[in-house]
Amino acid sequence: MKAYDWPIDTESLPVMRVVTPRNVEMCGVFGMGFAYYSLKERLPIILTKVIDYLSRESSKIKSSHNASDEDIRGLIQYITKLKNDLVTNKKYDLLTVNTPEAKKWNQWIFNAESPYYFTNVWVFSECYVYRRLREGCELSKGLRFFDPFDEQKDNSFRNSLEPMCLVADKLVTMLPASDKDKRKQDFITLLKLCLWSNKCDLSLSNGEETRAILDPLQMIVDLKDKVLVDDSAKICDTICNKAENMSKAIEGNTVFKAKCSCHRLATLAGMPICKHESPEAPEAKQEGETSEAPPQIPCPAKMTLPQAVTFDIICDNAGYELFTDLCLAHFLISQNIVKKVRFHVKKIPWFVSDVTSRDFRYVISSCAGASFSREIPPEPKPAAEGEAPAGPEPPTVIKSDNLRQLGAAWEKYVEDGIFVVMSDDFWTSPHVYRDMKKYDPNLYRKLQFAVALLFKGDLNYRKLLCEKNCIPTVGFEPSLQGFIPAPIIAVRTIKADLICGLPKGKWEQLNKIDDKWMLKAEYGTIQFCPKAEPLKVSDRPCADYGVTCFGEVCPTHTVLK
Repeated sequence: MKAYDWPIDTESLPVMRVVTPRNVEMCGVFGMGFAYYSLKERLPIILTKVIDYLSRESSKIKSSHNASDEDIRGLIQYITKLKNDLVTNKKYDLLTVNTPEAKKWNQWIFNAESPYYFTNVWVFSECYVYRRLREGCELSKGLRFFDPFDEQKDNSFRNSLEPMCLVADKLVTMLPASDKDKRKQDFITLLKLCLWSNKCDLSLSNGEETRAILDPLQMIVDLKDKVLVDDSAKICDTICNKAENMSKAIEGNTVFKAKCSCHRLATLAGMPICKHESPEAPEAKQEGETSEAPPQIPCPAKMTLPQAVTFDIICDNAGYELFTDLCLAHFLISQNIVKKVRFHVKKIPWFVSDVTSRDFRYVISSCAGASFSREIPPEPKPAAEGEAPAGPEPPTVIKSDNLRQLGAAWEKYVEDGIFVVMSDDFWTSPHVYRDMKKYDPNLYRKLQFAVALLFKGDLNYRKLLCEKNCIPTVGFEPSLQGFIPAPIIAVRTIKADLICGLPKGKWEQLNKIDDKWMLKAEYGTIQFCPKAEPLKVSDRPCADYGVTCFGEVCPTHTVLK
């Protein structure tokens, strides 16, 4: 086991000068683990930068949010106390905002075995800090919708325009229908782009803006040996085959054949029993009218097939990383592999650079309106002996024409429901994914309708592995500890000291080279679990059950997200 050389405060904190033991949850009491360093150094720096931003840009923030000096001062005081409580390992404060989600948080805090920053599980404490940061805004009259990280995210996007133009130029060559071999190679290339774009993490850089690699396609070649686990080919083959089979099953399921089980569902839930009569038919259209009523769908609690072949992306960072996720999604649609892509984003500002619904809209609209051009002069080539020097070659011009074209297409995809943005509360909860079925069974069931789930980034990876410092050679599937709503893809540059699925001896070999290799995002993994729990008729009513369930066809359901 490696031992890091950062200062360890064992006098004022309940910290041991040891690394995180194997198969133990990461937490701040293990002073030679990255969880301790993150809580002691990284998070306080991030909070300090938010305070500095509020002080430095107070006039701009007040103007854009119609806030007052009192709002700014109040939020600064709130964050200052939060930071002091963190570094001194105080007991968690309960949330004071009166919302159902905040009440759930307070119950989780109450149930925590050790409700202190350094002694509780690392992921709980980190998520709690960001949730409290959000509460500081919620309690402020003028800053309720303030995102303390939006400026950093927007600047990071603008700094990445050149690599986005290069990727856009490449993507447009991948969109026309192609043979299986080219389709597979393009699929793999886009997965690698999604992997290395995950290096652009403002949380890892303590909120400092990072510039994306200038040539992302060359980066895939240069970093080939840095991908420690690469299931890309298997992912492509499995997803394409499963999507094709699912499409055939959906086409063959022209009639909803399942008998209404609402009596059983209602009884279990203590709700009124099902009315068998169907909802009233829509009124006849007047002459000249062309609009049609939205099609109704079977109750999701009783469906065992999706309406359309769907691929889900559980997003990580905004900006350039989200851009590469959109590129992969566009490819899957254009190659007719899937019909819909659902993007799961955060409902509130999270871990500095995580995607929110606002960030999703910003990236697409900014691509659609991009204006970028740069000339790169050619490198001079020496003339062969005895030959006259060749004439000057024209410069290479990088332009945003194709980027704008993609942005416009993505805007239309969102408008048409081909790209769907979802922001369930669970993604900003402190729970690992093994516990999703317990805490949010409705989300778990939504995920079951996907042909596959692509989890991006380090926080998602930690939650997939249940925040346990598992043995590095343990397989990806057993590390998920039963979380298999659909086939799972995990794409991650390594920024925390837990990992699974490595070849025997690889972890030891890399440690000899650099004992901090797991913290620098210099290596990555693309891992895959093809197994999935079968989608069955639910044993509970759907989330939209309401006072009366209408049975097989529910007027509430016109679109299954």
